[in-house]
Amino acid sequence: MEFAKQVIQTDPNPTYVKNEHGKFVLANAAYADLHGLTVEEMLTKDTNFFDYSYERDLELLRKNEALSIEELYKLKNGEKKWFNTIKKTFTQPDGTRYLLSVSSDITLLKSAVQAAEESARSKESFLASLSNEISISVSAISGIVKLMKKSLLNKDQEGYLDTITSIADNLLVPPSELLEVAKLEAGEVKTVTVPFEISTVIGETVRAVACKEQGVKIHYNETVEKIPMVEGDPFLLSQVLIKLINNAIKYMRHGEMTVSVERLEISDDMLHISCCLKETDVGFSAANFKTVHDTLIEEQSILNQLYNGTGLGLTIAKKLLELQKGKLWLENKPGQGNCFYFSIPYTLSKSDSSLNKVASHTKSDQLNGLRILIAEDNHLNELLLTSQLKPFGIDTDIAYNGEQALVKANETKYDLILMDIQMPKLDGIKATYEIRNKQSLNEYTPIIALTADFHEIDEDRYKYYGFTDCMLKPYPESKLLQIIACYAGRKTAPQNPTPHKAPNEESTLYDFSGLGNLKDDALFIRRMQQMFVETVPLQLDELEEAIERKELSTAAHIAHKLKSTFGNIKIMIATEAVKRIEEHANSKTKMDEMLRLMQIVREEVNKVIRVFSNQLHI
Repeated sequence: MEFAKQVIQTDPNPTYVKNEHGKFVLANAAYADLHGLTVEEMLTKDTNFFDYSYERDLELLRKNEALSIEELYKLKNGEKKWFNTIKKTFTQPDGTRYLLSVSSDITLLKSAVQAAEESARSKESFLASLSNEISISVSAISGIVKLMKKSLLNKDQEGYLDTITSIADNLLVPPSELLEVAKLEAGEVKTVTVPFEISTVIGETVRAVACKEQGVKIHYNETVEKIPMVEGDPFLLSQVLIKLINNAIKYMRHGEMTVSVERLEISDDMLHISCCLKETDVGFSAANFKTVHDTLIEEQSILNQLYNGTGLGLTIAKKLLELQKGKLWLENKPGQGNCFYFSIPYTLSKSDSSLNKVASHTKSDQLNGLRILIAEDNHLNELLLTSQLKPFGIDTDIAYNGEQALVKANETKYDLILMDIQMPKLDGIKATYEIRNKQSLNEYTPIIALTADFHEIDEDRYKYYGFTDCMLKPYPESKLLQIIACYAGRKTAPQNPTPHKAPNEESTLYDFSGLGNLKDDALFIRRMQQMFVETVPLQLDELEEAIERKELSTAAHIAHKLKSTFGNIKIMIATEAVKRIEEHANSKTKMDEMLRLMQIVREEVNKVIRVFSNQLHI
């Protein structure tokens, strides 16, 4: 042991040894310096005030596991250092277990990585800014054109205005596609797996694109053979279709396009589909065909694709298919047109939604006369929803942002509210929270969350915020009607949901009852309050900084610790928020959402700290 002590003390890397109770038994000056302490102080001082690794180390000791992690330390002089830390347990012959932790300074490497990431973020930010600037200008042009069309114009003048509108719309495409390519290359686009109906997704996507396309007629030839339900990413399938249809339209001034599923193969619980987008006119010219064909089989630079006129739509579609282990190719049929083929393998789904049973007993007149509020900022999605509901005699009101949704919910009683999550001015979560907690006419009305972000689907989370249920976009028409029948239909409507109320009394901010007998130990409670006031704000600072610097493994670790801290004394809103932060950090998604959740955490923590400070007479 003496030899080990000498080795550790002379090691320039921060090193320590803990016993099975998580207490320091050995440490070197390099580690003590990180905390502004001497080795003697480290071995004798109450570690609860500075040892943020305590709980994690105890867990490693208990499970007899090893761990490699990146850690950030803030020194007393304000300097920040990054370390790669390796922790490993070892057992003595008598069965006593210890934990050895050795850290290597990676500050320079981390700085280089962060500089590269910052460069990538700057590129993405520039593209987003460029897209926004162009979008604002195009919107102004479109607005002027609309005003001019209201005046007396001859046929030629109307044609000129249509040309201006077309050019303006096309200006929006390149920067938007550049941004998509940047995200694909950065690995920010992830696939998810959910049950869905292929035919429904294709049919509704084609219908949505056909609604806005005037010069080319677009059809979907549904297969006679029923396509089984599969598990995969319906949103990416929809994106591929939109990119391919829009790309094909570039080469067609008129005519028709047909989308069809041409081949189905089932083997080993897998379904392999091959789809065809066939333009039924005379087809591309030989030069155009070669250009498109070369884009599909060769890796061309972005500038080359923009220069040769193919744009980036094909590249994006190809990359999205590759994410799904699919492929894309083009075939020319002389005198018959051309066909973009793509294939994707899917796993056959074994799910059987109980809502299908509800729908099978739902009559169309059962929904007649229902009044539904649709809160949706995407005009295409709004058009699709209203078109789907109109044949059933359902009256709809539209809100294009969360603020409009609140106004309408305060003025009119609805049978159901369909609430998009991502909306301008006020998002769907905040709008729903306001409806549930401000004694509005729709305080008890069923509210269904609509989201295209499959990573965000968590029924418990949505119910926590006051939603009755949630639906993934794109969703089949049958699923939409099933949801409405279940929650707003006259014969199947459940009881009104209990609204989620925000804590409004001091006693509901926290609860020590989960501490067992210690809840009655006044000295222990006082010490816990003191520690909370002194340490939690610092941990929140570290968490927010880790999020802002995109050090997501560190953010996940800190959030995990805070989740335990808040959960122990039942600070429920903060516990839920850091839980979501941890999930986002682990999946490397939703940076903006994490920062929004940080605001919620700080608000709740500040409330608790004010109460604790008063009780401690600080």
